Amino acid sequence: MASNRYGPWAPTTRHEVFAALDGCAAPWWFAGGHALELFTGRTWRAHDDIDIGIRRIDAPAVLDHLRRRGWEPVVAAAGVLSPWDGGPLDAATHQNNVWCRRPGGPWQLDVIVGEGDDGRWVYRRDPAITRPWSEAVLERDGVRFLAPELQLLFKSKDVRGKDTVDVEQVAPLLDGGGLALLAAQLRGDHPWLAMLRGLAPACTADDVLVVLDVLARAGLRAWVDGGWAVDALLRQQTRTHADLDLAVERASFEPALDALDQHGFRIVRDDGRHNRVVADRVGRMVDLHAFDPTVVSIDDDGVARHGGDGLGYERGGFDGRGTIGGREVASISPATLVRYHTGYDVDDDDWHDVRLLCGRFDLPVPPDYDRFTSR
Repeated sequence: MASNRYGPWAPTTRHEVFAALDGCAAPWWFAGGHALELFTGRTWRAHDDIDIGIRRIDAPAVLDHLRRRGWEPVVAAAGVLSPWDGGPLDAATHQNNVWCRRPGGPWQLDVIVGEGDDGRWVYRRDPAITRPWSEAVLERDGVRFLAPELQLLFKSKDVRGKDTVDVEQVAPLLDGGGLALLAAQLRGDHPWLAMLRGLAPACTADDVLVVLDVLARAGLRAWVDGGWAVDALLRQQTRTHADLDLAVERASFEPALDALDQHGFRIVRDDGRHNRVVADRVGRMVDLHAFDPTVVSIDDDGVARHGGDGLGYERGGFDGRGTIGGREVASISPATLVRYHTGYDVDDDDWHDVRLLCGRFDLPVPPDYDRFTSR
């Protein structure tokens, strides 16, 4: 990210970047606003810098190549500029940007140093988010550039006016997987979140069956949870769903992630050891939860729950049976689902689900929903 605090910027051109890196053996790609332009094939604003991306393991080779071509590489880290000393760059001290110029001239090129090995790109801010290089860096007409959803992910942290302009131009062109990644990563009152959720595809009954088939072919059991479990028990779809919640035994958790990964489902959010969210390029999003069937304890309310290496699912809550898309599926049981819809700030979707479950299965409405029942 360019700043005039340390001297003026006069960004070079893409053509000059190609000339400067001609013959460089290490891979590199365009990043920043130029990457988004290359994805869309058009321009909508001026740029005050030009960025390329490289792997950290390749930094010495790339920077040495530039220096031999007459460029001066200067490491920009923690608000300090330091001439590159010829060695590797340290992630722990935030050596993630190298500004380059001709000696005595303005800054012209920002080299962004990222993570990854020969197999996969790794998101610096969350190493659980990885992508095969073929998905992380795209190529068009011989020009390589960072995938748009990954570039917008970087831009989403400290949003500037130009970043919002960029996302408004690019987000409508993203596929479902790109939208799923951004929607899963952005939290709370992020200014982009409503737009991204509005663009993201819904999770359909056919999508649910695709996911269940992937797991079944891998010999893995799964129980439908969340909103789709409600509709499975009701044996009809009653509302739109953004994702599919599934519970699997602890021993099946990593194999399930592997099976889904083999079918293009990539991690879009890591919620800890027992909970990962994955999505494919279509935008089918799966929220996968692990429970440990080998451990049971009684909670303060006298409910037997699984503990150990997994989430605290109720021991007797896995006997639900319903249908999705005309197919019989295993799910969380009705009474258990109602209890899972308590203990937090419930919303209209929760009330929709609880009202229908309680009505169909003659269950009492929990006090959490008093404000809805008193309307």
